[in-house]
Amino acid sequence: MKITNRVRGRAAKSYAERLTRPQKIARAQLGCSAVAPVVLLPVTRQMTTRLKRALGRARRRGDTRRGVIAGRDVSVVNTGVGAPSAEGKAFACLGVGARVLLRVDICGGLRDDLEVGDVVVAEAAVAFDNATRLAGGGEQVAASPMLLRTAAEAIKAKGRSARFTRGVVATVDTFHHQTDDMHRVWRERAAAVDMETSIIYHLARMSGAHALAVMAVSDVREAADPFGDGPYDYGALYQAFDEVTDLAVEIVKRLPDPIPAIDL
Repeated sequence: MKITNRVRGRAAKSYAERLTRPQKIARAQLGCSAVAPVVLLPVTRQMTTRLKRALGRARRRGDTRRGVIAGRDVSVVNTGVGAPSAEGKAFACLGVGARVLLRVDICGGLRDDLEVGDVVVAEAAVAFDNATRLAGGGEQVAASPMLLRTAAEAIKAKGRSARFTRGVVATVDTFHHQTDDMHRVWRERAAAVDMETSIIYHLARMSGAHALAVMAVSDVREAADPFGDGPYDYGALYQAFDEVTDLAVEIVKRLPDPIPAIDL
């Protein structure tokens, strides 16, 4: 066993010496040393499966899938739950070629007019999480104006059954231990709540890349809780999964080539 480990260690050392620092980070975080210029970032298993399916015959590269949408090279990378996990994955993607980050998954509704199955396009994220603040992201980080325009064009061009809301999302650090006081504070700043968007927006801005989050509303405080005892509309949620997947694909199709520098 010791001999085997020494051989493996020498092989790893030889390989690592040929990689740049960003490639080494990507190997550690993603299991590969390159991603496509456009990266879709889901969190849940359900959304990851849908986005992989959208790629068609995708190639597996470490923990990523890489394929083509409308002639555009695209990777799918599951970020894991929470800003610290998303920080590692997004940072790695940006270091090895990503120019567009699309967070495509779920969020919680904070406003009373939001319902399960609605779709939120996050024009900005308020950083209630420590990861964004420690990374120097400030209190609020804006989405890419280009991607916001592209999303609006895609929504307008196709008739859709879902209700689309453009608003601010609060990115937070806790999932199961949210309180009424937390909700009250978050509602003063945001329409919805998630755990990843702010760090993705901040890292993209720091890298001169574009980022946008499009999210299905999965719960609305006590009114619609998938983990509670009351009625819950799973059909509306699954329909919203399909809606945000379709919207992400439409955004990818409409991206300019080449992708311009972010218009701050």
